[in-house]
Amino acid sequence: MLANQIYLFYVNKGVNNSIIQYKMNSGKNILTSFAAVVALSLLLLIGPTSMSMNAFAQGNSANQGIGQSQSSTQLGVCVSGTGTLISCNNLNSQNQANSGNNALAQQGGSGKGGNTANQAIGQAQSSAQNALCVSGTGTFVSCNNLNSQNQANSGNNALAQQGGSGKGGNKANQGIGQSQSSNQNSGVVSGGNTAGSGNNVNDQNQKNTGNNAAAQSGGSGKGGNKANQGIGQSQSSNQNSGVVSGGDTTGSGNNVNKQNQANSGNNAVGQQGGTGSGSGSGKGKGGGGNTANQGIGQSQTSNQNAQCVSGGNTANSCNNVNNQNQANSGNNAAAQSGGSGKGGNTANQGIGQSQTSNQNAQCVGGGNVANSCNNTSTQNQANSGSNAVGQQGGSGKGGNTANQGIGQSQSSNQNAQCVAGGSLSNSCSNKNTQSQTNTGNNAAAQSGGSGSGGNKANQGIGQSQSSNQNSQCVSGKDAIVSCDNENFQNQVNSGNNALGQQ
Repeated sequence: MLANQIYLFYVNKGVNNSIIQYKMNSGKNILTSFAAVVALSLLLLIGPTSMSMNAFAQGNSANQGIGQSQSSTQLGVCVSGTGTLISCNNLNSQNQANSGNNALAQQGGSGKGGNTANQAIGQAQSSAQNALCVSGTGTFVSCNNLNSQNQANSGNNALAQQGGSGKGGNKANQGIGQSQSSNQNSGVVSGGNTAGSGNNVNDQNQKNTGNNAAAQSGGSGKGGNKANQGIGQSQSSNQNSGVVSGGDTTGSGNNVNKQNQANSGNNAVGQQGGTGSGSGSGKGKGGGGNTANQGIGQSQTSNQNAQCVSGGNTANSCNNVNNQNQANSGNNAAAQSGGSGKGGNTANQGIGQSQTSNQNAQCVGGGNVANSCNNTSTQNQANSGSNAVGQQGGSGKGGNTANQGIGQSQSSNQNAQCVAGGSLSNSCSNKNTQSQTNTGNNAAAQSGGSGSGGNKANQGIGQSQSSNQNSQCVSGKDAIVSCDNENFQNQVNSGNNALGQQ
């Protein structure tokens, strides 16, 4: 039950708090909470083994999980009295594809206890690569790290629950999570020239078309319907390269990172409250109605550090290139019909996209420095997913509440420093491009019931971009097209906040 309880806590807390804070903080906090949805949905991978049934409760309980996990650790160390040629390179390729579904139908009986279902699909990939080369003379095409990670999921979590006449309601927890992590470290120390060495290349791709779908019909007993649905994608990359060369440094110590996330999966729930004191709104002593928490989150983080020290010339080395792309067309959709018991309808819906890039480059050359220590970051976010809810209040006490938020956040930090005994050319420049496009809507239709209590709706759309650039150049001769800072930021929103209350 531990993993299940942790999942419930964070989904409820994260989605509820994030949407409220989101309206106050322009969409930033909502993204942090959805990162928790990403990580914690993966905890349900161990559902079949760690989640046990309550022996003291009567009713239906089902735990279904599909999990894929890959881990790789690579270490290469080369020490040569002369040259090092095509050695100590690390190559890792990880691929995961799932088309399996979690499908469940539950019908409650007349005894104590309700229906409970936990469904999770999770994919996790982890890679750690370390390469070190020490050569007395030259180093050629050595100590490079190459990592490729791919995840594709088309599996669904599908659930139908019909409550019985006894005490207890329907509960559904559904999560789809994809997580990728890459750590790359390369170090090259060469008495002579260094060519094509100490480079880190990382490529991460995630695609989800799977849905979380739940249909809940409350019974005549005490207790209401609850549904927690989350889709999360998380990518993390850390790259560090250090090159020390007694001669020239060419095509070495470069970090290249590419991250791509695409989600078209939906969170969909249909809830019909029962006639008991805990479903809908009424005079009964029990509390509770229909509750739906739905979240879609995409998170990308990249950290790149490159350092080159060369006794001779430095060319095409210690550059950082980062490309992050997020596309979401998935929707959060909820339809809630309150029953005759106490309690109203509550819906919390959030869509969040977050990208962070940190780049640091430093070059020290005894001769010329050309085409080196440049930082380039490209961040793109596109969301066409919507938050949609339809709420019809019951005949008892309590009203409808809807919290809806869409947030996009991008952050870039770039630092470049060059010291050359000779000339500087096309080096130590920072270029940042950030683009955000949102066409998603927040839409809510609320019809109050015959009991006491009114309708409440909070809707917010926020876009945030941040860029910090620092460059420094010291040259013994000329400085040509170096230490330039370029920043391009673009935000486009055509999404609407739409609300109808009766």
